Amino acid sequence: MSAQLKRRLRAGVPSIILALTVYVPLFLTRPGRVGADTKTYLYLDPSRLLSRATSMWDPSIGLGTVTHQNIGFLWPIGPYYWLAETLGVPDWIAQRFWTGSILFLAGLGVRFMLRTMGQEGPHVTAATFCYALTPYVLTLSARLSVILLPYAGLPWLLGLTVLALRRRRWREPALFALVVASIGSVNATALLLVGLAPVLWIAHEVVVTREIRFRDAAKVVGRIGLLTTLCSLWWLAGLWAQGGYGINILKYTETAETVATASLSLEVLRGLGYWFFYGEDRFGPWIAPSSTYMRRVELLVLSFVLPALGLVGLSVARFRERVFFAALLVMGLLLAVGPHPWSSPPPAGAALKALLESEYGLAMRSLPRATPLVALALAVFVGALIASLT
Repeated sequence: MSAQLKRRLRAGVPSIILALTVYVPLFLTRPGRVGADTKTYLYLDPSRLLSRATSMWDPSIGLGTVTHQNIGFLWPIGPYYWLAETLGVPDWIAQRFWTGSILFLAGLGVRFMLRTMGQEGPHVTAATFCYALTPYVLTLSARLSVILLPYAGLPWLLGLTVLALRRRRWREPALFALVVASIGSVNATALLLVGLAPVLWIAHEVVVTREIRFRDAAKVVGRIGLLTTLCSLWWLAGLWAQGGYGINILKYTETAETVATASLSLEVLRGLGYWFFYGEDRFGPWIAPSSTYMRRVELLVLSFVLPALGLVGLSVARFRERVFFAALLVMGLLLAVGPHPWSSPPPAGAALKALLESEYGLAMRSLPRATPLVALALAVFVGALIASLT
């Protein structure tokens, strides 16, 4: 066996372990049971859902209305469940594989991102697992797993931005655009929040390291912006139509104050802080693991130890991208905490509160969806701490 083949096999071992870690527990959890995730018609009749999603006008509701979000199911979740049904895959297996793939791709994205930044070693594997297994996935996977797609795409967007600035060709911006089209069609808020990370990286390379000239960076931004807009026109047009002619759904869902009530900084640091995670009614918690994460001592300790290790890594580790990930952590934390506490927020929170109380700012009320920025930065710092120790 050649040395090159041995290196490739060794490099593939962490990915295999990651796959076993994310897929096996999901398939062993209540086999045969289907969770109430995203849209019921994804499991009952995906063909019907896809046929109705092609038009923004839905005559089957009331006297007819402009649909909300349906067009986003044209890619990727709708075709996935349609293919699973066509192949005869049981719904519960298709659902478990969908969720596991989100976690698996999130972990692979961290590995890809750090390698593009020139990092190799066991600390890369540690960061991969920390990000893929963040408690943040619990806040959405049971009810709104499709909104986890921006979380999975975040490290891929960052890695492609690194390569785009380095190689200055059209291939990486095109891949960036395809990733955006795949992760952002259902929820623009989550996409915009994770999209701040590539913007911050470009600013870091131009202002902090000064390895990229402003003119060259502007060309890369132009390529990414042009191709991303063209690839996402199909769902952007739907968003425009729904905003202009559909029901003002923002008035009938959670308020900015409700969201801000649960977004404590300590909860955001451990990957939680989204209001829906803590909801309960007479039938019990809306998300089953929420009570476990609030009451079991071992989970409380573990979920706080990992971010604490990340903060230690931030303090002691020295590597080229340290300033960037520190800024990413601060920015993500400020956004995710938002205007908490709502009654008397600090100055930065007061500015966010004023934005959320405006007519257009209310669409950004789900600011805790910036938590992936925090989770990614802390995962990298946990890896950096391991690198420092070894």
